Amino acid sequence: MGMWDVKQDDERQQWVFRPLVGVGPLLFEMDADEVADALDERHAARTEQQVSGGLLNSAEDFFGVGVSAFYSSSGRLACVAVDARQGPQVTLDGVPLVSRVPSELEDWICDYTEAHGIELSWTHEGNASARDLGLIMRVQRAGDIVVTRPLFMIHEWAMGVWENVPDTEWRTF
Repeated sequence: MGMWDVKQDDERQQWVFRPLVGVGPLLFEMDADEVADALDERHAARTEQQVSGGLLNSAEDFFGVGVSAFYSSSGRLACVAVDARQGPQVTLDGVPLVSRVPSELEDWICDYTEAHGIELSWTHEGNASARDLGLIMRVQRAGDIVVTRPLFMIHEWAMGVWENVPDTEWRTF
């Protein structure tokens, strides 16, 4: 595959998002070894970063699977980003969330949050955020287009996302 190629849904692993619980085989609060076991991938690129209050959060990029795992200062899984080009397809109530046209998914999330009485907000980047679900719909470049790159997280991180998610994620486009 080339640098900008995007896997088709039938070429991707198929995962389900369980709000505030986990995504696919990953459960929030797992430690790094449990995440590696669940993904069956031992070769992750690890980074660490100081965040608000001097706490040290860390991240691991699992390139073979196409996900980034973000850990709290206690070393527990708190957030997962799915690569829009190569990562698994993740669904919520049967709706695919990864590698979608942003405007189509934005329409869907507006309808979904309204129907479920969930507050919808917008990030400084203009991306939809349903904090009570632990979901932020970011975008990622795929050549000349952008497609959706969701972030799935624990409630605490969703409420203070700018203080918790490492800068490496905010710089991903």
